[in-house]
Amino acid sequence: MGTTKIAPRSVPIRHKIKQLPSSPISAARRENTPGLVQTNYPTVALVGRPNVGKSSIFNALLKREISITDARAGTTRDRVLHPIVLDGKPCDLMDTGGIGIVDAQMLSAEIESQIQKAIHAATILVHVVDAQDGLTPLDREVSARLRKLNRPMLIAANKIEGKEAKISVSEFSELGIDLVIPVSALHRQGLDDLEEAIASIMPLCDERGEQWEEIPRIAVVGRRNVGKSSFCNALAKEERTIVSSIPGTTRDSVDVLLEKDNQQFVLVDTAGLRRMKEPEGPVEFFSQVRTERALRRCDVVILMLASKEGISTTDRKLCDQITEECKPVLIVVNKWDESKGVDTGVYLKYIEERLPALRHSPVAFTSAITGTRCWQAIDVALDLYRQSSVLVPTPVLNKAIERAEFEHEPPANKGFKPRLLYGVQVAVRPPTLVINCRHSDKIDKKYGRYLQNRLREILGLDEIPIRIFLRDSPR
Repeated sequence: MGTTKIAPRSVPIRHKIKQLPSSPISAARRENTPGLVQTNYPTVALVGRPNVGKSSIFNALLKREISITDARAGTTRDRVLHPIVLDGKPCDLMDTGGIGIVDAQMLSAEIESQIQKAIHAATILVHVVDAQDGLTPLDREVSARLRKLNRPMLIAANKIEGKEAKISVSEFSELGIDLVIPVSALHRQGLDDLEEAIASIMPLCDERGEQWEEIPRIAVVGRRNVGKSSFCNALAKEERTIVSSIPGTTRDSVDVLLEKDNQQFVLVDTAGLRRMKEPEGPVEFFSQVRTERALRRCDVVILMLASKEGISTTDRKLCDQITEECKPVLIVVNKWDESKGVDTGVYLKYIEERLPALRHSPVAFTSAITGTRCWQAIDVALDLYRQSSVLVPTPVLNKAIERAEFEHEPPANKGFKPRLLYGVQVAVRPPTLVINCRHSDKIDKKYGRYLQNRLREILGLDEIPIRIFLRDSPR
């Protein structure tokens, strides 16, 4: 990275930016070793050869578009896991890549490794086949491979649209599996039968753990090849997502359930973004859509930068999206071990200059390859989550509003003198305030920014964004 990219500004940083300790914390010294959460829920893995509709069935059962689907084979690469209740029984549903895929980006070995881990971790195997293609030699090979594992297993014959496809379903009984369920993920046919069949061979589970929707969600976003997947794998202590120097390796948004100091959270690895006029194809388009959705649904954002590459236009655009969604942000400068000789203070000034909207956000310098400061970064992210969950008592809030107005009154506008009367907090994550005013329509944006920043300082929420709605008092 050239020195021109991180030239210091002539003015000092006006906001305190939290820096993490330089030395990594050894996980061995902790009573509760942080890492991947091993739940007692059964895992149902959808497996099969490429392009039989595993991701389509996955989305149809979840009733949500989680995995990316495309007519081209090899769209799914990583293991995509999501909790679900099938016929009254909770479990984890897992989507996998196609067995026997020849990947255009030479990632076949990595995809096969992910499939191997999935089928060995599965409690129940659902062999997905294509009813329109009928029984193929690769289906026989896959079935023989799965039967060796000696796990409960059934066949989901997908794409039963048309008379010929329905007739060909009987061919799959040759595979020696008693349960053959005809389904159509496209037309949502046979899904109830599939749920009942899976539930019938699923072991009972008494665990009533936290649902993923009710625990903190931390999304890791950034440009391509900044180390998002490596960061997630360092925390999970396993190859949870495929890591490669090839841009665009990650396609789906992959949820990973982790735990730190008895606090569970979901870490979301997202597809890398890049500057372009239009996506190269539907897979890249939907990867971006999934990343934007993860950004909206998360509680905290980790904006990851690569230390030697500097801050690009794509990073600044992503910063605007984060600001618009009003999300707490931790800026993680990854690959810091490659930036020897660069002073952190100088880099902090560079970040403030290039991303002024996030000057209130804490900054961490990490190395995902060595695991340095990765868990400390999560500590800060969870602290941001707790800050954004604060419910300010109404008397405290109104004293803060009174103080902010006393220090700087709203300027008169066209003969009208706006006044701040009283406020109340109506939501958390982010903290959302409704302030009743006199002549609220005469309060300009400049004063609105002052009010937002000053209230954050007074209320001790200086590292997280807040939303403020001004309205005329009904009194």
